[in-house]
Amino acid sequence: MGPQPRSIVRIAHAYGNNNASLRQALHADIDMIEADMWYRGGNLHIHHEHRLRWWLPLLVDRRMSTHRPGRFAIRVGNYFIRPAIGTMNLDGLLGAVNGQKRLLLDVKGQYEPNDIEGYVQTLVGKIREHNAESWAVVCGQTYSVLHRLREVAPDIEVRYSIERPYQWKRFEKLMEQGVRHICMWYGFLDDATARVLEEAGVNVYCWTIDDPRVASDLIQRGVDGITSNDLALLVGLPRTEASTS
Repeated sequence: MGPQPRSIVRIAHAYGNNNASLRQALHADIDMIEADMWYRGGNLHIHHEHRLRWWLPLLVDRRMSTHRPGRFAIRVGNYFIRPAIGTMNLDGLLGAVNGQKRLLLDVKGQYEPNDIEGYVQTLVGKIREHNAESWAVVCGQTYSVLHRLREVAPDIEVRYSIERPYQWKRFEKLMEQGVRHICMWYGFLDDATARVLEEAGVNVYCWTIDDPRVASDLIQRGVDGITSNDLALLVGLPRTEASTS
């Protein structure tokens, strides 16, 4: 027999952002569900889109067709807009998932120091309230929140997201501190970068891949997780031990 295919963590991109797609992902043969978090008004709100204005309850995004925005979205030029009503919060998301799948919680937004502390304390409190320490993973490009989260709750897995050269430079310093978990835009992962990560023993999830050929190439390069909008693509990837039990 030849070598067995390496198992891959299969991550459903943005399927945690509304109830309909969440139900679909919970019934699919995948391992993780990604969702986006914004801190506002002392709560963590789940949606991908930006708020049009802080005081205006409208959410806007240029790429909502890939983020399953729900039935209330309307198109205005190159944008889709929907009212910020009926969106989930983190408490509801954690309660709905309840450990059936792992969650990849993506930190969105930029925050002042007081809001960073509020973000982290609220996030940690909700994860602990739902006993989600073993199945909730936090990622993102808002490094200030991730740094503070690692200080407050070192038992919660944190993944720094990388898609730009300056972020890679920051991560090189974080590797010196022992950080070994990242999410990376697949276009950033060239052969040289892959070698550095492999030699350092870094665990890599790549986003967002909807082409099976690209997914296969990334697996050959040694990535540990594939994030996709395509559930069928994810189901066809080598299964993790957790998903075969």
